[in-house]
Amino acid sequence: MSNKYKKSLTIIGILIVLSSMVGISYLNYEKEPEIETLVEANGELSVNYINGKLINKNGTYEFSVTNNSGKDFYYEIVMKELKNFDENLRYNIVSPEASINIQNASLEKDDSLLVDNVLIKSKATENFKLKIENNKNTSFILAIRKMNENEEYFFATILKNNEVKKETITKPGVEVAIKNEGLIEDVDDYGLTYYFRGNVTNNYVEFANNLWRIIRINGDGTVRLILDDALSELSSYNSKIEEVEKYESTDVINKINSFYESSLKNNESYIANTKFCKEIEGTSAGNNKTYNAYTRLVTNNIPSFNCLGETYRSRIGLITADEVAFAGGNFKDNNKDYYLYNKDIEDIWWLSNLARTKDGAFYPFSITKEGKISDTTSGSAYKNVRPVINIIKKTTVKGSGTIEDPYTINTQL
Repeated sequence: MSNKYKKSLTIIGILIVLSSMVGISYLNYEKEPEIETLVEANGELSVNYINGKLINKNGTYEFSVTNNSGKDFYYEIVMKELKNFDENLRYNIVSPEASINIQNASLEKDDSLLVDNVLIKSKATENFKLKIENNKNTSFILAIRKMNENEEYFFATILKNNEVKKETITKPGVEVAIKNEGLIEDVDDYGLTYYFRGNVTNNYVEFANNLWRIIRINGDGTVRLILDDALSELSSYNSKIEEVEKYESTDVINKINSFYESSLKNNESYIANTKFCKEIEGTSAGNNKTYNAYTRLVTNNIPSFNCLGETYRSRIGLITADEVAFAGGNFKDNNKDYYLYNKDIEDIWWLSNLARTKDGAFYPFSITKEGKISDTTSGSAYKNVRPVINIIKKTTVKGSGTIEDPYTINTQL
């Protein structure tokens, strides 16, 4: 047998052995099981979990919700069977059809809600993308629940008592609103928000022995209120310019926290521990800084209900300059004819946003005694404070919202 022939047989033998090894390896290889699409239906509501219901790693999970019934209703997106809670986990959840755009949100161990108060029209389908980031070992089951229709919650009462409008008569941020423009629909971080604008007379709420005004229905169904009057004691925004961006420890936040402890703590079960916006980003030039809120509101006249900075959770906060612009104020004109103006408040009162720092001084946004948004008040000056709270969604009320018959919260949870 020639050496050439022997060499060929050797090569063929090696190839046969290698082929056998590959075949055996393939047979012994356990493929990662594919996640099958899961469809659940209960007659009125169908949910298509495209990537399954188990959320246990980083990535994008898609699902859709369909209303099979002949009427509109609300539903909520919740977590079940939460394990290995990690406060560092972040999620985004987006749905163009439902007007939901929640970005960089964190899980709350004691709150199973991811999204609340989602309206779905009859026969409609709403598609969602849930993106999980920074997840180390947390897992939960995704669930969609139709909301209880047995009680009319506060937000639903407001909607029933007002004609919701898609457009304003005057342009927010550019023109003041001196007439009653009613309840207007817009979008915030959670979805649809409904805000009062102009000389509104049916947004009064009596709560915890104080009179409040409704700013808006938040996208999660909570109702945002501002104290109708100012606190009895004045406060600087902060006494130290170098610590003005440490928002949660500023003088003005300490002042409203003290008010909460003395006047609202006993009613805590009705006040939502919700997100407020802390906007400290901006453009610096030497020791001077122009904050993004100034550029957005003063330069561009584009107010927004979306938080364009960091968020923090609290049961009490302040109104933003954006919310004042939507309510009917602006930077050019006095306005004594919108609901945020109170003739009994005889001096300036603070808003939450910072406007700018200049030459060793800092200037938060504020409201003048004539009802105009201002960026010229030194943050070290002692001025008035009007706290803001959010009433939980699952609350019912009595009354019609007028000064003679304000909404009052039923205190039987």
